[in-house]
Amino acid sequence: MNDTTTTPEIDIPEDATPKARDRIVALAAEKAQLRSQLDSLTPQVAAAATLRGELDTLRAQHDAARAEWQAAQTGWTTERAILSAGIVDPEAADIVAHAYSRVAVPAEGAKPSLAEWLANREALPKGVRAYLPDAGAVAAPAATSQAPAPTALPPTPAVNAGASSGTAAPAKTFSPEAIQQMLGTPQGRAAYAANRTAILASLK
Repeated sequence: MNDTTTTPEIDIPEDATPKARDRIVALAAEKAQLRSQLDSLTPQVAAAATLRGELDTLRAQHDAARAEWQAAQTGWTTERAILSAGIVDPEAADIVAHAYSRVAVPAEGAKPSLAEWLANREALPKGVRAYLPDAGAVAAPAATSQAPAPTALPPTPAVNAGASSGTAAPAKTFSPEAIQQMLGTPQGRAAYAANRTAILASLK
């Protein structure tokens, strides 16, 4: 027995057979059920779209943070390789980085690291060699039988003895050889990192 009380109003041809009428009524009921399900799923689809937008935002923030970290890591690696080669001129970093970026990758093997490239002194461009110290100045610390002791930073004289801030001027005694010795030990590298601004300022 067909229940037509809950079925939406439908147009059934008058000459339709009972079987055709039943089929039309069943299809109309199925259509109404599917529409109801679609209406119930619409809010869920909207919520999923919102979550996807938030996920895209978080992914973009993650990618930006990762790119920033990689840039900082690359910058530190570059600076460490340059200082290890004895180059202490602050203006030399851009020149060295630019020259290194133009180094061609060999057909077989990998591109040398910046430290390896700087170690091959004779193959360097003249613009880079101009910033390198004399070979003896770089090799002298390595030729000693014992590792050099960390170079203690000299006391900085007070600029104004009567000033309450106690600000001191950077010492002017940081030679390339002294900086090279500092970088040769963990204690020296820590001292360099803590006083990097004063050291670079004294070299200008």
